[in-house]
Amino acid sequence: MGTGLVELSEKDKAYSWNKGKTHRPCTNCGGQTMSGRALGYSKIDPNTGLGCVHTVTGRNAGRCYNIYTCTKCGFSYDIDSGD
Repeated sequence: MGTGLVELSEKDKAYSWNKGKTHRPCTNCGGQTMSGRALGYSKIDPNTGLGCVHTVTGRNAGRCYNIYTCTKCGFSYDIDSGD
Protein backbone atom coordinates (compact mmCIF):
# COMPACT_ATOMS: atom_id res chain seq x y z
CA MET A 1 0.00 0.00 0.00
CA GLY A 2 1.29 3.42 -0.91
CA THR A 3 1.11 6.74 0.85
CA GLY A 4 -2.04 7.97 -0.89
CA LEU A 5 -0.51 11.46 -1.02
CA VAL A 6 0.12 14.00 -3.78
CA GLU A 7 2.67 16.79 -3.49
CA LEU A 8 1.08 20.26 -3.63
CA SER A 9 2.16 22.52 -6.47
CA GLU A 10 3.64 25.92 -5.62
CA LYS A 11 0.37 27.49 -6.80
CA ASP A 12 -1.67 25.30 -4.42
CA LYS A 13 0.70 26.03 -1.52
CA ALA A 14 -0.06 29.76 -1.92
CA TYR A 15 -3.77 29.38 -1.08
CA SER A 16 -4.59 30.37 2.50
CA TRP A 17 -6.27 27.03 3.32
CA ASN A 18 -3.04 25.21 2.39
CA LYS A 19 -0.63 27.30 4.47
CA GLY A 20 2.03 25.03 5.93
CA LYS A 21 0.89 21.98 3.96
CA THR A 22 3.14 20.19 1.48
CA HIS A 23 0.83 17.31 0.44
CA ARG A 24 -2.84 16.46 0.03
CA PRO A 25 -4.68 13.12 -0.10
CA CYS A 26 -4.66 11.57 -3.57
CA THR A 27 -8.26 11.38 -4.80
CA ASN A 28 -7.42 8.94 -7.61
CA CYS A 29 -5.03 6.42 -6.02
CA GLY A 30 -6.43 2.92 -6.21
CA GLY A 31 -7.25 2.63 -9.90
CA GLN A 32 -10.48 4.55 -10.17
CA THR A 33 -10.95 7.97 -11.76
CA MET A 34 -13.66 10.63 -11.53
CA SER A 35 -15.91 8.53 -9.29
CA GLY A 36 -15.79 5.96 -6.57
CA ARG A 37 -13.64 6.03 -3.46
CA ALA A 38 -9.89 6.47 -3.46
CA LEU A 39 -8.32 3.57 -1.58
CA GLY A 40 -4.90 5.18 -1.13
CA TYR A 41 -2.98 2.47 -2.94
CA SER A 42 -0.16 3.77 -5.09
CA LYS A 43 2.75 2.39 -7.07
CA ILE A 44 6.16 2.03 -5.52
CA ASP A 45 8.55 4.95 -6.02
CA PRO A 46 11.53 3.31 -7.76
CA ASN A 47 13.93 5.73 -6.06
CA THR A 48 12.87 4.92 -2.50
CA GLY A 49 11.21 1.50 -2.70
CA LEU A 50 8.28 2.93 -0.68
CA GLY A 51 4.79 4.01 -1.64
CA CYS A 52 5.04 6.95 -3.99
CA VAL A 53 4.17 10.48 -2.91
CA HIS A 54 3.00 11.57 -6.36
CA THR A 55 4.35 14.56 -8.21
CA VAL A 56 1.75 14.88 -10.96
CA THR A 57 2.01 16.81 -14.20
CA GLY A 58 -0.93 17.26 -16.51
CA ARG A 59 -1.35 17.73 -20.21
CA ASN A 60 -4.38 18.66 -22.21
CA ALA A 61 -5.16 16.00 -24.79
CA GLY A 62 -8.09 17.80 -26.39
CA ARG A 63 -10.72 20.30 -25.30
CA CYS A 64 -11.70 19.19 -21.78
CA TYR A 65 -9.74 15.92 -21.78
CA ASN A 66 -6.70 15.99 -19.48
CA ILE A 67 -4.14 13.29 -18.71
CA TYR A 68 -2.21 13.41 -15.42
CA THR A 69 0.97 11.38 -14.84
CA CYS A 70 3.27 11.03 -11.84
CA THR A 71 6.83 11.93 -12.82
CA LYS A 72 8.24 9.45 -10.27
CA CYS A 73 6.27 6.18 -10.53
CA GLY A 74 4.31 6.63 -13.77
CA PHE A 75 0.84 6.40 -12.16
CA SER A 76 -1.59 7.96 -14.61
CA TYR A 77 -5.24 8.93 -14.75
CA ASP A 78 -7.38 10.96 -17.09
CA ILE A 79 -10.38 13.22 -16.70
CA ASP A 80 -12.82 14.25 -19.40
CA SER A 81 -14.89 17.03 -17.89
CA GLY A 82 -16.39 18.43 -21.07
CA ASP A 83 -19.43 18.05 -23.21
